Amino acid sequence: MRFLKLFRNSLIQKRLVCSLLLLGSYNIAAEPLENTIQQRFQNNQQILRSAKIFLEESTAAADNSAIEIIIGKLDPRLKLRRCDLGLDVRRLNSEKRIGKTTLIVSCPAPVAWKVFVSAKVLAYEDVVIAKRNINRRAIITAQDVAIKRVEVSHLRKRPITELSHVIGTSAKRRIRRDSVVFEYLSCLICKGDSVQITAQNRFFNINVEAIALADASIGETTLVRNAKSKRVFNAVVTGKNQLKVKL
Repeated sequence: MRFLKLFRNSLIQKRLVCSLLLLGSYNIAAEPLENTIQQRFQNNQQILRSAKIFLEESTAAADNSAIEIIIGKLDPRLKLRRCDLGLDVRRLNSEKRIGKTTLIVSCPAPVAWKVFVSAKVLAYEDVVIAKRNINRRAIITAQDVAIKRVEVSHLRKRPITELSHVIGTSAKRRIRRDSVVFEYLSCLICKGDSVQITAQNRFFNINVEAIALADASIGETTLVRNAKSKRVFNAVVTGKNQLKVKL
């Protein structure tokens, strides 16, 4: 019985040793195999990094806090042959610089391939916003507006960026609270407004009432119509509903 027990223990030990040797040989063999597989395929994260670097360089985003770049994702199942000659990146639409865009990342060798990467280039700017609702034809005051940094990539109209360009003007339509104030939403001289015209020369000044025939800002020349004579002439904007003519 003692002999059988020793024989069994010896057999178990041999099996354990063999198992450990097999396990060790498996780990040693698996690691190089995994590295070989990784070397055969392009790292997808490197594709995305190349796309981001391209956008940073083309928009100077690295040195500009007003620009933000967001790169899309690739399908994790995507497996492309490793690129030996370096990745080439270009825009699908070369004219579009801000907003949504698509990049083409390609490789010439050893096997030519290309992949599309979606991205967003977001631009931020300090613009004028309404602090409260502003009614149509109301004179905009300093209490009505403020400066706030907002994302402007999606804006189709030009926002006002200076408080001095809007305070004292009239709202051409109702402006809602927290909305961006665009250039077309206000006017210093608004079409149809009753305005005062000062005609002057070296010897006298004459003040007449007129009707503005177009919108205009400070320093601009616009058409007005004399309220009495109906004569149409040009005048220069000097202030809110104030214009002048040199005789």
